[in-house]
Amino acid sequence: MTKLSKILSLVLYALLAVTVVLTILYFTGGEVPGEVYATPVYTDLFLNWAKLLVALTAIITVLFEIVNIVLNPKNAVRSLISAGVLIVIALVSYSLADDTALVLSGYEGGDNVPSMLKMAGAFLYGTYILLGIVIVSILGTELSRMFK
Repeated sequence: MTKLSKILSLVLYALLAVTVVLTILYFTGGEVPGEVYATPVYTDLFLNWAKLLVALTAIITVLFEIVNIVLNPKNAVRSLISAGVLIVIALVSYSLADDTALVLSGYEGGDNVPSMLKMAGAFLYGTYILLGIVIVSILGTELSRMFK
């Protein structure tokens, strides 16, 4: 095991430990008093940790992709095609999303607005499209292996 892989393993275990502790706090930390529905005390902390992990993952992914393009310019076309496909999927998902306000009895929050609804719909459609691509890829790979 190299020195870098040891460091990365320690970082991974540290992130996992923090996630496990926050998950235990979320489920055992009690509930916010006076709420209509059961709301765990550590919901905001848990969601902020998840946002931080997603943001770090996105930043690291983009940085490594840029480094990969600089170090291997021949593979840049493949990387740019992948990025283009993701942009097309995002645009298609956004165009499919609906921004009609929902009729929710008892909801007084400010998130039932067209911009939030359009973004949530785009994320859902994007997830569905990517899931479909994954399933088709898995089936295609397995079927091609069967006929070889």
